[in-house]
Amino acid sequence: MPTLILARHAKAEAPAVGLDDMARSLALIGRKASTLLGRVIADAGLQPSLALVSPAVRTQQTWKLMSPALEPCTLVTVDELYETHVAGLEGVVRELADVDTVIMVGHEPTWSAAAAHLAGPGSERSALQRVALGLPTGTAAVLEFDCPWPEIGPRCGRLVSVLSGRDVGE
Repeated sequence: MPTLILARHAKAEAPAVGLDDMARSLALIGRKASTLLGRVIADAGLQPSLALVSPAVRTQQTWKLMSPALEPCTLVTVDELYETHVAGLEGVVRELADVDTVIMVGHEPTWSAAAAHLAGPGSERSALQRVALGLPTGTAAVLEFDCPWPEIGPRCGRLVSVLSGRDVGE
């Protein structure tokens, strides 16, 4: 059964004049949350074999800090994930094959919108309520599907949980 983990990058430094948005790095609390999120995902029994990550510095850093808890997992940087929309994310997912669990590390508002778009009957009510408010930094929505990756579409999955790495001290 295909499983998709939509992880939002952890807390980044605030935007600054003269700093390109793609170059924003993680704040200290975001680094801690990234490491914890990797452990939380592993502790939930999820083992992605493929990581599709936006090219932004903050998403790359998030994955780098998450990945030790999720090894072995192949990293692929997907340029389209930086400023995509739900249909774009869905297009990337439909190209997948020969992999059971995939983690995508990217950005809001697309990640929560995609989780809500893909969630259908059997989804966990509390998880749906959480993504309806937006996916906070350092959290991940977990979706399971009964169909193969190329057939994934609106309301065909189950949103089974939202996992958080945000429970770290400042």
